[in-house]
Amino acid sequence: MAKAKKGKRKTSTKKAKPARAARAAGKAKKAAPSAASAAAAAANKRIATLEAENRRLHAEVSELRARLAERPAPAPAPGAGQAALEL
Repeated sequence: MAKAKKGKRKTSTKKAKPARAARAAGKAKKAAPSAASAAAAAANKRIATLEAENRRLHAEVSELRARLAERPAPAPAPGAGQAALEL
């Protein structure tokens, strides 16, 4: 099917929108507080918390390993060695 022709329209002078007019006049918009900076601050706080917990856990593991090293080794149970071959 053939498309219908567009009718002739009157050309009108469009007025600039207020925001465009303000930018064109050189007035800069004030930046809103960045959501990205707030998210970055929250992420940094979370990282610091996790690093502190990691240090605490490393210290706890070291302490437990030291306690384990202090204990005498348990005596092997009788017959726990290599089983004898039966022929």
